[in-house]
Amino acid sequence: MNKLRVFISSTMRDLQEERMALAKVINKNRFWEAVYAEAFVARTESPREICLEEVRKSHIYIGIFKSRYGYIPKDNPQGLSVVALEYNEARNVQIPIFIFICKNVSYREPRLEEFLKGITDFDKGYWVKEYSTINELVRFTLEAINSELIREYVKAIDAKRKEQIMNIYNLPYFERVMKKLKND
Repeated sequence: MNKLRVFISSTMRDLQEERMALAKVINKNRFWEAVYAEAFVARTESPREICLEEVRKSHIYIGIFKSRYGYIPKDNPQGLSVVALEYNEARNVQIPIFIFICKNVSYREPRLEEFLKGITDFDKGYWVKEYSTINELVRFTLEAINSELIREYVKAIDAKRKEQIMNIYNLPYFERVMKKLKND
């Protein structure tokens, strides 16, 4: 059975509790799967390849930000952190992106401040939810995922209804009515 893959992206050391709490609650739903670095098995690919491939295979991206910009890998002309690379990959593959920022922070690294300005831009960025506690983060994340699932479900129902309505016009009765109207 396919599961809804939810990619959790954040710096690891300072947001370990948040990551584990989210993974735990996501994995409680038997139809969902938390995708996060701590759960990856040893593989022959590079960490960069694995992280970006896992983002591409996911259905939803969750970005959690606090005070650190994170590790900046080599061979990276733009000097992006792993979290920024994951975010860009999610954006490139056009999966839903949900951004959560801890508001209980007295200092943020300048690179993170700059990055957050870009991803939260009023015209081109994402609507952000700020959180104070891990429980809030978990609740807000579940609300965002459920809202996205409902939105996609309603969109699918609407598309199906539209298709059904359009199929009515292909019935022989309507074809005769349309011919008659054209001839009159």
